[in-house]
Amino acid sequence: MSSVQYIQPRLIASGDPISQLPVDQTPPLPNEVHIIDTLFKKHRGGMDMIFEEAKDAIFVALLVIIACFPNIDVIIHRIIPSTVNFPYFLLLVKGAIAALIYWIIKHFYLSRKLTQ
Repeated sequence: MSSVQYIQPRLIASGDPISQLPVDQTPPLPNEVHIIDTLFKKHRGGMDMIFEEAKDAIFVALLVIIACFPNIDVIIHRIIPSTVNFPYFLLLVKGAIAALIYWIIKHFYLSRKLTQ
């Protein structure tokens, strides 16, 4: 009877050691720099990430505070008279306006940020 051997043979890594790879002094092309920058992004600190994420929340909170002013209700009542009788419709209109303002400012900010 023959025995079964369950040990896998060792694989020897074939390839060139880094120290033996060819190197020249030509500067990298812009697309190569872009690829390297994409692959190896700079790690941000914890406080930077928290501040970046908190900006949107603070902006939404400011929009909610502004939407709660009674003057805003009066302006909306003048533009859309049916909101006087239907308070839920007033809330819907306020939410739609706040969402539109948030969307416009966020995309305006991102479009300016990407072109710099």
